[in-house]
Amino acid sequence: MEIPTAQYRRHRVGYSVSAIIGFLAAWQGYYWLATGSALAFFGWLFLIIGIVACVGCTWTAIRHSMVLELNQEGVWYKEHTYDWRSLRSYAIRKEVGEGSLFVYLILFFTDGREPLEIQLDWLENSELIPEQMEVYAKQFGVPFDGIERKEV
Repeated sequence: MEIPTAQYRRHRVGYSVSAIIGFLAAWQGYYWLATGSALAFFGWLFLIIGIVACVGCTWTAIRHSMVLELNQEGVWYKEHTYDWRSLRSYAIRKEVGEGSLFVYLILFFTDGREPLEIQLDWLENSELIPEQMEVYAKQFGVPFDGIERKEV
């Protein structure tokens, strides 16, 4: 039985805002051109720069939105894939502070390198990650070290 791939994304607000500002600049440039204003040079300038900014920022926001993926090969995180065989175990850490809760997925490796701590709070559907990780870990024989609570 093949387990479906689980992808987790985060919304890139900065790129989205830049894309909207680029669109508005292009619209302002078009307006100056369409009305025959004396600002026709700036109209062309705003139109070209606005379109380039809008398309570029929208494309970058979409391309960089996926941050974490659990698949048959391993855990993909920020352009790196960590093979299931390279994992010794994994754990979940919940840091509780004054009115805040931060959740981390911690991956421990067999080759002795430093554990990888992935903060889950800023990902969409982050509450599903521990459940999906459990399914993949059972499939590939990666033990679970438990949930650690830490007061900060």
